Amino acid sequence: MSKLCIIKRILTILTCTVLTVTLMAAYSENAADNSIEAKTITEIQEERKQNEEKIAALQDEIDSLENDAAEEEEYQKTLSEQIELIQDNIELLDVEINQLSADIAAAEENINALSEDIEAQEAQVEENIELFKERLCAMYVTGNNSLVSAVLGSTDFYDMLSRVEMVNNIAAHDEELVDNLLEEINTLETSKANLETEKLNLEMNKTTQETKKKEKEEDIEQLSEAIQKSQDEIDRLALEKERTEKSVEELEAVNELLEAQENEIREAEEAAAAAEAAQKAAEEEAAKKAAAEEAAKQAATEASNDNSGSSDDSSSNSSDDTSSSDDSSSYTETDTSTSDTTTTSTSVSGFAWPAPGYYYISSGYGYRWGSLHAGIDIAGGGISGASACASKAGTVIAVSNSCSHNYPKSSNCCGNGYGNYVLISHGDGTTTLYGHLGTVSVSVGDYVSQGQAVGTIGSTGYSTGYHLHFEIRINGTAVDPSNYL
Repeated sequence: MSKLCIIKRILTILTCTVLTVTLMAAYSENAADNSIEAKTITEIQEERKQNEEKIAALQDEIDSLENDAAEEEEYQKTLSEQIELIQDNIELLDVEINQLSADIAAAEENINALSEDIEAQEAQVEENIELFKERLCAMYVTGNNSLVSAVLGSTDFYDMLSRVEMVNNIAAHDEELVDNLLEEINTLETSKANLETEKLNLEMNKTTQETKKKEKEEDIEQLSEAIQKSQDEIDRLALEKERTEKSVEELEAVNELLEAQENEIREAEEAAAAAEAAQKAAEEEAAKKAAAEEAAKQAATEASNDNSGSSDDSSSNSSDDTSSSDDSSSYTETDTSTSDTTTTSTSVSGFAWPAPGYYYISSGYGYRWGSLHAGIDIAGGGISGASACASKAGTVIAVSNSCSHNYPKSSNCCGNGYGNYVLISHGDGTTTLYGHLGTVSVSVGDYVSQGQAVGTIGSTGYSTGYHLHFEIRINGTAVDPSNYL
């Protein structure tokens, strides 16, 4: 009977062990496929919130750029209308200038014609005057007075009267002819002067209109330059809008990554909590069965002792019970043994001091240098290489072991500032982080007991001296560890 109980107990323990290993292996594979940075959910949410505010501000900027572009387009429309009106005026000026040019050409032709007429009249006058001069000269040379000659040479009185009248008529005709020619010349010269004055006025009007045309053309040139500047501004606004939209897209992409990272952390914590719960349930069930079997074994042993020596079967059963007891003792010893575990005192909240033997806090929880210091820094003489121990039992859900040195370093060095670190989920919504480790002695998926060493204290990452950076997070939000230790 006791052998049967032992076999059942062993089978139960093996079943629980296989179940636990299967769950842990599944979680370990999931954790290995998802790289989790040492950021809290609160930090991720805060970063996403800041990005959303930046996106909103950039969207306002995009709207402003669109409004500016619309104003520039309206401005260009107004300038184009002004150019069209000025071009219409220029066309009218061209018509007026062409008409003035035609009038000036006609005036020049008239002036040229009058000049020719005046020259002809002046030549005729000169010719008549020359003839008159020749007659006078001949009369003077011969000493013959026309009037006297006419009187003396007359045959009778009537002949004399005729001769005198003829001489007077010739003289009057010559005088009238010269006077008429001079009057006509004066008239022509007056007309010519008027035409020249009219031509001068036309030329002045033409010059004025050409000046106006030039001014209008300069106005068009300035408006065209204004349109080009406005178009350049529109192009600049479009480029600025494109860059701003690209910034929005980048921030949205970052937020998507942060959201995915947050989901990964939650899923990892939930998976770790589920695995730990399953392991605890399996251990509790195994413990209950082991206790029941132990009680049944003790009862059987007592009954066997009461009936010892009564029969061969009883002796045989007693011998079997002793063997079973030995096997049970051997199993119990193996099951309760631990390794690399440091005895530490546990607080009321269930957390133990993570750096046994070193209790100096060089930097507490709170804001410093403009950002939140999400944990406490534990330091002290000789702390380099000391053990960093699990403050509470749980499952390792993230490990960074990429820093191969404490010094020298530059900036954050590695591990996103934490250097080598270990993140443990405790299955009750709490996690703990151990940063700036020199070495790490656990892996993702390992179940660690309280006080078990998870690594050695170093100065990797963003650290200027050997110390342990320790954080407690509740549902992903960092809290002051001093309130829980």
